[in-house]
Amino acid sequence: MPKDKYFIDGCILLGTVITDKHTRACRSFISRIQNDIYIGYISPFVTGEMFNSILYADDKPPHLKYKLLHAIVDIIITTKLNNFVPLNNDMNVYSELRKADNRISESDLMHIICAKILDIPLVTTDTMILDSRELKKHVETIYPGDV
Repeated sequence: MPKDKYFIDGCILLGTVITDKHTRACRSFISRIQNDIYIGYISPFVTGEMFNSILYADDKPPHLKYKLLHAIVDIIITTKLNNFVPLNNDMNVYSELRKADNRISESDLMHIICAKILDIPLVTTDTMILDSRELKKHVETIYPGDV
């Protein structure tokens, strides 16, 4: 039986190591990928976004940044995530998606583009993405607790 596939926003992986109101849903979703129930995809854009959010966080001391970076690398390795790198021709959907909702950050738009190219849902806790009616016309967006 084919497994469901999902593109994973960096906030999902970060949500497994930085406790917030989404942590339980994020951990549950990631555990289903670790247990081969679902197939997960990330991209270099996701990895870069996570590393940047940790490295440049003003509210975290260096020793905590070190632990968080190692925890994220460990999750990436142990979760057996597929790494997707778009090709130049794939990026032709950029303009279409940028027009759909110009409030979305460039880094988040890259995740949406990858999900669109792969033709799979984007799993995120980002409410701006989840609430965007225009983006939903182009790509399915799902909260991890709803998967």
